[in-house]
Amino acid sequence: MTSVRPTLLSPVLCFGPLFGLAALVVAALGGCGSRPAAPAALIYAQPEDPKTLDPINTDIAEAVHVITNIFETLVTYDDATTELVPALAERWEHSADGLVWTFHLRPGVLFHDGTPLTAEAVRTSLARLIEPEHPLVYDRARPYQSAYAMIRAIEAPDERTVVLRLHHASATLLANLAMFPASVVSPAALQERGAAFAERPVGTGPFQVVRWNRNQQLVCAPFDRHWRAAPKVERLIWVPVRENATRVQRLLRGEIHVAENLSPIDLERVAGSPRVAVQAQAGMNVAYLAIQMGKPPLDQLKVRRAIYQAIDKRALVQVGYGGHAEPARSLVPRALWGDDDSLVEPPYDPAAARQLLREAAQEAGFSLPLRLSLAAMNQARPYLQQPLAIQAFLKDSLAQIGIELAIEARDVNQHFEHLMAGRHELGLAGWSSDNADPDNFLYTLLDPDNISEAGNNLSRYRSPRFHELMLAGQRELDPARRRALYREAQQLVLADLPVVPLVHTELRVAHARGLAGFRLHPTGLVRLWTASFAEGAAP
Repeated sequence: MTSVRPTLLSPVLCFGPLFGLAALVVAALGGCGSRPAAPAALIYAQPEDPKTLDPINTDIAEAVHVITNIFETLVTYDDATTELVPALAERWEHSADGLVWTFHLRPGVLFHDGTPLTAEAVRTSLARLIEPEHPLVYDRARPYQSAYAMIRAIEAPDERTVVLRLHHASATLLANLAMFPASVVSPAALQERGAAFAERPVGTGPFQVVRWNRNQQLVCAPFDRHWRAAPKVERLIWVPVRENATRVQRLLRGEIHVAENLSPIDLERVAGSPRVAVQAQAGMNVAYLAIQMGKPPLDQLKVRRAIYQAIDKRALVQVGYGGHAEPARSLVPRALWGDDDSLVEPPYDPAAARQLLREAAQEAGFSLPLRLSLAAMNQARPYLQQPLAIQAFLKDSLAQIGIELAIEARDVNQHFEHLMAGRHELGLAGWSSDNADPDNFLYTLLDPDNISEAGNNLSRYRSPRFHELMLAGQRELDPARRRALYREAQQLVLADLPVVPLVHTELRVAHARGLAGFRLHPTGLVRLWTASFAEGAAP
């Protein structure tokens, strides 16, 4: 039986239609007119509403943040580091050849619907992620499917034992099992709810979904029968607030408690308020410009190199990030072990870029100025904190070498659907680490395995040698040899230039000063089960 705390009134019971976050806060705090010593509801503002809450069908941060709090995986990351620790599996072992992995499930774990966690539930969850056809898959978009292709068979020999048999030894299996797409879901809820599971999901996590009013609020309640302990807040409410300025105003007024993806200027502003604290953490992410290599003349190396050399990344750090970022020479962040100091990228040189573009125009027979479209997003991301400023910077940078950009801006979900389908010419994109492994950047973003209507190879980069290196890196268990493989792969990317890595950003988030137990994670995970408010804290 699902356990939901009954002490709070629903916002709609007090107010009917939602007239604003101020109404939502008062209602969430315990009914019309009442106000306890500390807020009972934690209100988290994101730039966009999730599209789906089915873990296998998304890679958008707004959905991932919610999923991380309502689902769990076999293994996970330590609360402060990228060390892998037990979660739903209390221990595991593997055969000497690395082809058989055995996971022993934690006893006494329940799903939100009251059904027990079993090995069969894990088998079902992983099978619907990796099998080409599965009766419990209701959306064919599975952007992470290729990350689990090493799994040959999933077995459940008894209720608490899961056995994974692999096609080959894998250096990335355990880290990939800690990623949110491998979340364990309730088979009973999948069967009962069908496609509606994406809006009414059931996991084992510390929070459970109570109500989702699209584009208004997503309300979660503590799961009192959680195997660790119930969360300390009475409600967790996710609200979409698209504009940075609006998130700032509502944070300063106490209408929300966490505001993410604020611009550097906005963060400096709220940091001066006695009601607000700002956290910072070295980020494992990248912002980049995807060049759709299947569309002439972007299939010409000279054109791609001209675009690369027209962009002054150090100036971009100041204009777009207020100095809180560092120029990127690779998709692999500098904070990650696969980073390579020996990489040499094409230098910023607008004169050389103009000459390259003129040569390419003569050789390929296109006229100048070259007119291209730039697909961009309206909302801020951790790696793209000021979208309008960054778009304008790129437009001006390319104009000086003879490229006229037409900006095509869309909301986040539509933007990435557009890029994944390959309908763009140039596209602003980014990635935050799921598992602290270079494979998560290089293979995910550039391997031909990930070219599809829902794939993350946005450049349509097809390099047989790169693919060989990616497969070798996944199977090589020796860290030094893996590093050498990824070094060669990054050198190949710098030779072919399917993307322009722009910056790696620092993670920063603003929250109510009275909020305790919430801290940024190096991977960007948002974990709220330990969050609470100090007694007497202002909302």
